[in-house]
Amino acid sequence: MRRYIYLLLLNIVCFVLQTTMFRHLPLGGVVPNILIMITAASGLMYGRKLGMFSGFLGGLMIDAMFNSVIGLTILIYSFIGYVNGMLNKLYFKERLYIPVITIVLSDLAYGVLYYVCRFMLRGRMDFMFYLMHVMIPEAVYTLIIGVPIYLLMRQIKEHFKPEEHVSLEEHVEMDREKAI
Repeated sequence: MRRYIYLLLLNIVCFVLQTTMFRHLPLGGVVPNILIMITAASGLMYGRKLGMFSGFLGGLMIDAMFNSVIGLTILIYSFIGYVNGMLNKLYFKERLYIPVITIVLSDLAYGVLYYVCRFMLRGRMDFMFYLMHVMIPEAVYTLIIGVPIYLLMRQIKEHFKPEEHVSLEEHVEMDREKAI
């Protein structure tokens, strides 16, 4: 339960940063997508369910504030969180290159899926222009901003330690020991 609350608060803070501070700091005409970075990192660190939860929260906030249709960004973010959650077994805190690769690929996947759903289906077929002027610069900017945020997330994870999953039999045994 602590992780869900932590991810809720982290998504809110990053949403506020992304929509306020970083909107005024564009680099090459793009702003970093911190919420996709949080979604990718939480899926990688905590697994599929928490990756989807983080993606759902981030997508919901983006859709509710900026889009006329609620659901597209939720779907894309949740999918990215789920896919990164499947890579959870590759997560080792010592290796920084795995999160870096997943953050960049997640941002590029978001860009491709968003392009397909919002532009290509409406007849705008200039994918290479969108790739070179929006997707790649946004992925680079997200990576530059995302690595320090990821390192902070990793420190917070180490500080709180993962919740222990205790089986029913172990609960009964602990209750017996407390009663004695």
